[in-house]
Amino acid sequence: MPVQLNKIPLLIILALFFIGFACTEEESEPRTREKEWEELNAYIRKLENEGYAVDTTDLSVFYIIKEKGTGETPQVGDNCTISYTGHTLSGRKFEDSKDIFDNGMWNFKYKPSHKVEGFVNTIRYMNRGAKFEMYIHSDYAYGAEGGTGVPPFTTVVYKVEMIDISKLGL
Repeated sequence: MPVQLNKIPLLIILALFFIGFACTEEESEPRTREKEWEELNAYIRKLENEGYAVDTTDLSVFYIIKEKGTGETPQVGDNCTISYTGHTLSGRKFEDSKDIFDNGMWNFKYKPSHKVEGFVNTIRYMNRGAKFEMYIHSDYAYGAEGGTGVPPFTTVVYKVEMIDISKLGL
């Protein structure tokens, strides 16, 4: 019997620990498009205040030219080779070309696409050697459903380098 009495304080401490832990877990509010735009606009203002020249595409995708390239920008049908990393505004990486492609670069035929439309839309502003940082709101990224590693209504950031552009058949 004395052995069991010694276990009671330990059980009480464990119970209080688990109750306290359960009470401290925050229930996050559901993400909304409005909240996302609020966060994105604040982030863009911060970048501008730090001296970055932030530009936008016709889809309101924000981007910063980190390094200018040379030559022409891609046209529909051109072959593009890029390397990229994708992360959320909070910095959580969800995709990296080095983890997906053997040589760390994605080689594709440039064409309009509805898959992460903002990404493809901004690629058309890049030329060979250019390095961009793209800030793509969910309307033109992973939307209300989200994606692997990307919650719903989340702005994604892509750091992209245009390695090469070649004309079809060249």
